[in-house]
Amino acid sequence: MARWFKGDLHIHSTLSPCGSLYMSPRVIVDKAYKRGLDLLAVTDHNACDNLPYVKRLAEAKGMTLIPGMELQTEEEVHLLAYFEDLETVFAFKDRIYSYLPDVENDPDYFGDQVIVDEEDNIVGIESKLLINSLMLSLDQCVELVKEHGGVAIPAHVNREPFGIIGQLGFIPEYLGFDAVEVCSRTDVSERVLVKWPDLKRYALITSSDAHFPNDIGRVFTLFLMENPCWSCFRDALHRGEAAVLIPKFHERSEAMAKEG
Repeated sequence: MARWFKGDLHIHSTLSPCGSLYMSPRVIVDKAYKRGLDLLAVTDHNACDNLPYVKRLAEAKGMTLIPGMELQTEEEVHLLAYFEDLETVFAFKDRIYSYLPDVENDPDYFGDQVIVDEEDNIVGIESKLLINSLMLSLDQCVELVKEHGGVAIPAHVNREPFGIIGQLGFIPEYLGFDAVEVCSRTDVSERVLVKWPDLKRYALITSSDAHFPNDIGRVFTLFLMENPCWSCFRDALHRGEAAVLIPKFHERSEAMAKEG
């Protein structure tokens, strides 16, 4: 029987140079658990190397990790990409890595890009600057995501920097997005859908875009599913059975989750 599951599907870890060094897999999972999340996705910029550690910690607490990444296309559009399992997300990463410009990260300027295990040990460092744009167009990125059986969702579409509307002026309908992400600080009913009524054709999700521990789970989406698995998540998006929740609606959202 279907019920509402609570998900925050846009979280950055220590691997993103813009993410706090406190955003280790252990800290992310502990905070997500305290916030009552059922689903979480760590979506680092053009990378995914912390996901195995997040997955093991999340499963130990009964939560589901949706493996993901946040791509930056050559048009400087941020695109969330979600995949069924770790094997697939790493195969996808291997496919796109050569399209990331060969520019070395400057940790003092951009921030550290570190891989951290379950016990907060640094086990690797990514040397390429991850916040560069891939040498791939939006169309090419979406095609590659679909080739790997993934789901592509434009990130924070109503935000000018790196949002698809701000960068392109519109959302290309031919790309066939099932959902779009709206910025968490926005009142969806009063602002986004009034300003951009065409968004009504998509399922809307919102997430924290957390770069610091206290932001995790502050904003979330409810997904109507039989269980928190990949196929149910994908089908919920396809059917439009996702409820966008923003801070002022948190009290109502908690009630919805309990009723489910």
